[in-house]
Amino acid sequence: MRILDLIKVSCDALIANKLRTFLTVLGIVIGVTSVIAIVSMVVGMNAKVTGLINQLGSSTFVVERIGINDFSNDETRREARKRKRLNYRDALAIDKDCELCIEVCAQVVTIRTVKVGSDKINGVAIVGTNHNVLRVNDFEMEEGRIYTEFEEQHNHQVAVIGDKIRRDLFPGQDAIGKEIKVGSYKYQVIGRVKPRGSIMGEDLDEFVLIPVTTLIKNYGSNRSVDINVKAVSEDSIEQAIDQTRVILRSRRHVDFGEPDNFAVTTPDDFLEFYGRITGTVQIVAIAIPLIALIVAGIVVMNIMMVSVTERTREIGIRKSIGAQRKHILLQFMSEALLMSMLGGGLGIALGLLLAKFLANLGDMPFVVSQEAILGGVFISTGIGVIFGLYPAFKGARMDPIEAMRFE
Repeated sequence: MRILDLIKVSCDALIANKLRTFLTVLGIVIGVTSVIAIVSMVVGMNAKVTGLINQLGSSTFVVERIGINDFSNDETRREARKRKRLNYRDALAIDKDCELCIEVCAQVVTIRTVKVGSDKINGVAIVGTNHNVLRVNDFEMEEGRIYTEFEEQHNHQVAVIGDKIRRDLFPGQDAIGKEIKVGSYKYQVIGRVKPRGSIMGEDLDEFVLIPVTTLIKNYGSNRSVDINVKAVSEDSIEQAIDQTRVILRSRRHVDFGEPDNFAVTTPDDFLEFYGRITGTVQIVAIAIPLIALIVAGIVVMNIMMVSVTERTREIGIRKSIGAQRKHILLQFMSEALLMSMLGGGLGIALGLLLAKFLANLGDMPFVVSQEAILGGVFISTGIGVIFGLYPAFKGARMDPIEAMRFE
């Protein structure tokens, strides 16, 4: 039997049983759509998070009281909480004595309500930083300017806002030169950071930058300071970290042989930590639609079994006029493959559309995963082969005389 004839006969058989074919294809479509959408969303989310982490720069590291690696188990977390806080003078010491540190930026965060008249936003991150924050954290200004070293040294009441602050408190207005109120203190807006979007519904532009000295003066100095450090080059980051550790160990009186009572975190550490916490979730998220595909495969097998049973007399007649086992086998296998490939193709298309819609909804990049598409093709084809094999063999092995007697 020629391939074209085989396809034509299979199509005729599928068209003759439209409802059965539709239900079979629908099961495969749902499974493949879920796989493609979830994998594409996972890849897009990974790209977004990786991009945000990489904004630190490959030559930048963070010195903190408690680092992400301290959350590896309960014991290390308990020990980390006993450490004394880093302070602003520690940042000044690194800036002064670390020869391979080209930029040092202290950062202190407090959560406050920001008001303009009767309008307000609760739970805004008020971030106290040095004037060189743009060079260290790779922020970009949309308009206005960052505060100067002079304004920082003299505790000026100036602020650079994120785009959400402008959207919610200054809709349709130019915020530059206006005032915002944080607690009982007023700040003049001198700049706005370029929008960074959101991730998983979390707005990345809901913050206010003020001079770190101003934050310490207004809201107290008992908060731990994070210190962002940029090495002179990517190749010298390890040496810069070593110099920083020596400076802090000396200032914090850490004895020789004792572990650091602070944490140093690099962008690679952030990426590794992200991979650890999301790896299991991603596996589970992908496993669920795969289970749906297995169920769809079982549906394919059951429907093909019904088809074989209903067409028993047809099989007997075809065998009696010379059809061989391989011809019957190929016919039923081709029917299963056609349904699986049709469901796979529709599932891939719908999955990509769904992934694009969800990516736009969550303000994440839409990434077409070639691995996901190839996986969808192979999975849907595999369903047709694996779950269509037994019914096809059963039909091919029928005795023609017994088959013709079937009622």
